[in-house]
Amino acid sequence: MPGPVWGSSRLFQWCGITKSRRSVYDHFMLQLHDRMKADLAYQSSANQIDFEFPPGSTWIAFTDQVSHAVMSGQYLLEQTFYLPVTSMLDPSRSPLQILERLSGRKLT
Repeated sequence: MPGPVWGSSRLFQWCGITKSRRSVYDHFMLQLHDRMKADLAYQSSANQIDFEFPPGSTWIAFTDQVSHAVMSGQYLLEQTFYLPVTSMLDPSRSPLQILERLSGRKLT
């Protein structure tokens, strides 16, 4: 996958498109997300498991390294918590470090 266009991270932040500067890691993860979403062959062949939650319920999911999507429903309140890679029991298994190994460079 190609890296971000030089200067785009600062431009997106300056224009208010992103809240902060987008890292190369964020760029790659967004590309992966967009490619999975746009690939109709992948969408039709990927295993999917439906979980239905009753109205008013609350649930928590650890979604690193798992593709996920809302398939139906009317309202959603999502909260994302970022944890430092160094806080992981095995930081080498973090999505960031896996992508860094695959790309051969630092991404943050």
